[in-house]
Amino acid sequence: MHTSIAIDGTDFLICGRPTYEGVEWRGRRVAGLLLNSRMIQAIFDDDNPDTARRWVYPDTGTWNADRNTDEFCAALPEYRKYGLLGVTVGLQGGGSIYAPEVYDNYAASAYEPDGTFKPGWFERLSRVLAAADACGMVVIVNYWYQKQIRRMKSEKAVEAVTERVSDWLLCSGRQNVLVDVVNEAGDCWGIPQIGSERVERLIEIVQQTRRDGKRLPVGASCLGGAYPKGRWAAIEDFSMPHGNGCSAGKLRNMLREFKGSEAYRQRPRPIVVNEDSTFIENLETALEEGCSWGYYDQGYGSEYSDRQDWKRRQREWRYEDLSGYQTVPVNWGINTADKRAFFDKVREITCGA
Repeated sequence: MHTSIAIDGTDFLICGRPTYEGVEWRGRRVAGLLLNSRMIQAIFDDDNPDTARRWVYPDTGTWNADRNTDEFCAALPEYRKYGLLGVTVGLQGGGSIYAPEVYDNYAASAYEPDGTFKPGWFERLSRVLAAADACGMVVIVNYWYQKQIRRMKSEKAVEAVTERVSDWLLCSGRQNVLVDVVNEAGDCWGIPQIGSERVERLIEIVQQTRRDGKRLPVGASCLGGAYPKGRWAAIEDFSMPHGNGCSAGKLRNMLREFKGSEAYRQRPRPIVVNEDSTFIENLETALEEGCSWGYYDQGYGSEYSDRQDWKRRQREWRYEDLSGYQTVPVNWGINTADKRAFFDKVREITCGA
């Protein structure tokens, strides 16, 4: 199967047809949306042996990056049966347990500080793209994560990697790719490489990288409750405001405010909340506002709270019981009440389309 993703106004098209074509939910149009889940650790690895031991599987006592990717790829057809169409995967992973002694020292990146590619990461990404392609799904590929981009030697190296990753994706021949060039970009982190002006430049680099006249659709995601502004909002192909920490009401207000902004009114485009929470009311709110929504399930045993306190329980000691899709190691199955509630709601909304 050759799955292709394209944008037509505010709609996503897969293989030239609106996603969920003809589907409505509670009288609202679902066609053109991209229901998705943050699966950022699908190609994860850690080069620091002192922190890598925190990721060992409870059933083997070892960490195995290939097992992690293989189990994720094996789960994709099941996700698709429920109607899920998109997953976000990261070339610098994402936050796992957030304990400072780990979070400040782990080394999860597909690139060396000088920009050299690590082949294992790209081989695993290739497997994910192929598996998603085979079952008609889209992969939102994140290039940069704030904790790991700090390791890069220079802004020049960041720009060069951005161009090379874009070219690699185009050369792969896969057409089921959207780009989230920076996860939660902006000035809030105090990191020059992902400040608003730099993000504009990185978006432009992706847009200017072409093969056979083709380029990748690109945007950059925002911290929970924020949305892109200025030139960033004016040039990106689709927008990815996050909903972390937002109540349903706050999420609704943020989406309406963004849709009322000058940049959006000048050029309406798909809005994809590709990171939010486990709260189904936020999914329903996004759909009521005509926006796509992304499930975010941290899992217990992490120093993280997003209206749900993931610190209140220890990490599960049996592999079969591992919660979440973010805390490593991951059980990629639909094996908890939160996961089942999300996938059942997706099936209800989409009729499994």
